[in-house]
Amino acid sequence: MSDSPGSVVRRFLAAWSDPKPDELGSFFNDDAQWVDGPQGIRDGAEAIKVELAAQLTAVGGVEVDVKTLISSGRTVMVEQVSNSTIRGNPISSVVMAVFELDEWGRIQRWREAYDLKSATDQIAASATSLGVGDATLPRKS
Repeated sequence: MSDSPGSVVRRFLAAWSDPKPDELGSFFNDDAQWVDGPQGIRDGAEAIKVELAAQLTAVGGVEVDVKTLISSGRTVMVEQVSNSTIRGNPISSVVMAVFELDEWGRIQRWREAYDLKSATDQIAASATSLGVGDATLPRKS
């Protein structure tokens, strides 16, 4: 591994500001697993890339403000605030994440915990303010 696990995770999180599914997907080991908090588990780099592309269609870029990053061996824990805009309205979520990297510096496992209800409430409020009606994050399988 040429870069430290912490620097790999920082580059991954920075890539979200102008996200490209292929670039984000390249951070993952072929057998990677993403435990997306309350939204389920994705197994394999291709399934993760497909889900990321679907989410990016709804959200677009995300500015990630890393509050805390702790690294031990190939495990990295992050406390972050993810900020995005949906229909011109800001959406903010506090996320706790654990990344486990393989020996080549690729993400083997990514586990996230966050308050999905808070995010969907912010989206619904922004839709109501625009007169769009009820809106929630699209659910992907």
